[in-house]
Amino acid sequence: MIQRIQSIFLLLAAGAFGGQFGLPYLQTPENDPARTVPALTDGVFNPLDNPGLLGLTCLGAVVSLAAIFLFKNRMLQARLAGVSIIVAVLLMALVAFAAKTTIDQTPSGGTVNFAVGLALPVLALALNWLASRAIKKDEALVRSMDRLR
Repeated sequence: MIQRIQSIFLLLAAGAFGGQFGLPYLQTPENDPARTVPALTDGVFNPLDNPGLLGLTCLGAVVSLAAIFLFKNRMLQARLAGVSIIVAVLLMALVAFAAKTTIDQTPSGGTVNFAVGLALPVLALALNWLASRAIKKDEALVRSMDRLR
């Protein structure tokens, strides 16, 4: 059913993926020399500044949301949660690489601050892992009940 704990974890994971559009990874103050870096011209670095980040973030959100509605097919739901875990790991790696590259491009005297958005891929990974664990636990319970019949 949709009200199971794995559905809540998957919904929160989709929210963590989607929240990356609202919470930036990096920020720069107004009138700072760091705004000459192409990714920081608007003062924030988020998934919209990199096509790879945009694709992985959208993919992770869609896969997590799709897995919620597959509650009748737990094995497929578990596989999709696993795919979402892989997407979250790839996203974390790409965010780290893109943030480091952006910071390295910053001219001397420029200020780049880390923001809350850097924690969201890690949160999405943890929530997808919890959902996968709950799905497997639910499947084991169903199989044990089938043996009793």
